[in-house]
Amino acid sequence: MYSVGKFVAATLQHPKESFGKALKVQSFVVTPNEVVAEYEKQTGSQFKVIKTPLDEIKRLEAKAWEEGSGAATTFTLRRIWAEGGTLYEKNDNDVVGLKQEDLETLEDGVRKALAGGYKNDTF
Repeated sequence: MYSVGKFVAATLQHPKESFGKALKVQSFVVTPNEVVAEYEKQTGSQFKVIKTPLDEIKRLEAKAWEEGSGAATTFTLRRIWAEGGTLYEKNDNDVVGLKQEDLETLEDGVRKALAGGYKNDTF
């Protein structure tokens, strides 16, 4: 949420570059394993994680697309995120003048989530 506010403000400060465009912006890109590791680090707890092998996700994704299933998109997103990627090869952060150091990190996001979420009283 913190980064969303930064993106909105930056977009408004760069009307020429952003007007009438669908901007692709992002704060950080991590794998699900990195998210779990950060939660474990900050909580001092070991999480029980049930993993679906990437090859299985790919198989389910292909089958869903072949069958025209509405679940196909979900499998595609799970695959992309499991591979540590995003939907886009390039984001538009630089178009609106934002650098990675201006944005929230995974560590920040997890800390805020553990503190109760993105409410006024958690930061």
